[in-house]
Amino acid sequence: MSESRHVVVVGAGVGGLATAVRMAARGHRVTVLESAPTVGGKLAEHLEDGHRFDRGPSLFTMPSLMVELDELVPPHVAGRPAPFRFDTMDRSTHYFWEDEVGPLIAWSDNDKFARDVEARWGVPAKQLQSHLRRAKEAFELTRGVFLERSLHERSTYLTRSAWRLLSRVGSLPLVGTLNRYNTKHLGHPKLRQLFNRYATYNGSDPHKAPAMLHVIPHLEHGIGTYLPHGGMRSIPLHLQALARSQGVTFRTDCGAAQILHDGIRVTGVLDVQGATHPADVVVSNVDLHPTYRNLLPDLPAPERILNQERSTSGVIFYWGVRGSHPQLHLHNILFSKDYETEFDSIQHTGSPGQDPTVYINITSKIIPDDAPTGHENWFVLTNVGANPRQWDDAAVAQLRQAVLAKVSRTLGFVPDIVCEQVLTPQIIESSTGSWMGALYGASSNSAQAAFLRHRNRSTQLRGLYFCGGSVHPGGGIPLCLLGARIVDELVNQ
Repeated sequence: MSESRHVVVVGAGVGGLATAVRMAARGHRVTVLESAPTVGGKLAEHLEDGHRFDRGPSLFTMPSLMVELDELVPPHVAGRPAPFRFDTMDRSTHYFWEDEVGPLIAWSDNDKFARDVEARWGVPAKQLQSHLRRAKEAFELTRGVFLERSLHERSTYLTRSAWRLLSRVGSLPLVGTLNRYNTKHLGHPKLRQLFNRYATYNGSDPHKAPAMLHVIPHLEHGIGTYLPHGGMRSIPLHLQALARSQGVTFRTDCGAAQILHDGIRVTGVLDVQGATHPADVVVSNVDLHPTYRNLLPDLPAPERILNQERSTSGVIFYWGVRGSHPQLHLHNILFSKDYETEFDSIQHTGSPGQDPTVYINITSKIIPDDAPTGHENWFVLTNVGANPRQWDDAAVAQLRQAVLAKVSRTLGFVPDIVCEQVLTPQIIESSTGSWMGALYGASSNSAQAAFLRHRNRSTQLRGLYFCGGSVHPGGGIPLCLLGARIVDELVNQ
């Protein structure tokens, strides 16, 4: 598509922002409509008593996708922001168990990490190294089909990547669960639990999710773990600055009311203020449920896709904590004693129970200005079911006590909390539009999950496209950035 078209992007989450940058870089006129006062979607922030908290995603991997977007905008363009900056971490996570002394550190140096595992649990270093090597090989084999192209376009299966995948498909674990795969290749129950937790990257249960999710650890252990300068909030702000330097128009506090069409192709978007924005191309970065139920009420909805099991949600406590805790780092996980029981509880009750796995993110370990001197900013997450109506004040208070008890049993102290805010599935749903408060759209608790994600191009209306965590290739920052690339290529074929 060589001529300039008018593109309207609905929703300024990271996928929508990246799409806007790509469209504008091709010379299209782009308008972004966002219902919130600012851009970023789940990548928001919270400030309280001198503490800064990244409100949403806290892990940054595959920084090359941000560098790629920078390279689309020539350095001489007026208003272009400085290149995106980030630090490379020498480790990904500190892992803790109640009956273990001190953390197991997942060093970025895989050989060092494997030697530490061998010293602690007797698992041969070569066994873990082989596990990580298989993850890398499977990731590289599948990425060209499952992550970097649309699964729903015939052209995808005529590529060199597809033929290469087909020729080696027998080397992939196509049956069984992630837990079964990790049990076979890792053996030790705690090491298995450590690698099972990667199913939570897309809100799934490792005891149900397919073994192919064993590729996910390669993001951390192969590609690496990073932290943007200024924290995760700097990602959407940088993308917005890139887009503005390319002439993109942003309308915040101005969500879409309806996507307009003539039955054959899109014609524009009606915003909530009553204004019409004519468009040749409309890209919805809004969760799939409100896209069809609210923005396209006269279009037949893909009910099978909409009715898929939701991913997990989360209850997040943002705690300003007095004191310094050297055993903790940027990313920390305090594991439950029985992972399978915890996930069973989440499925049947929506709550992890009295022994939750607790994730603690502390950006002030790397960015001292994120907390006052002598304090830390704790982002404390527990996985819960996607059910916004469950989490009233009493339920949150009960979970809070379970989290504090878990911290006390595992780390040996109760944090001295000086300020607090809580994010629940209800708030996630109301503030970001994520259906049921699910963090990643549909779960990946079946082998067909990847194919059941909604396609990036509509088959009902010309000019209608979809990006973001509820459609292919899925949720999380890297996949949303890849989804924007897929949409860009489809629009401009």
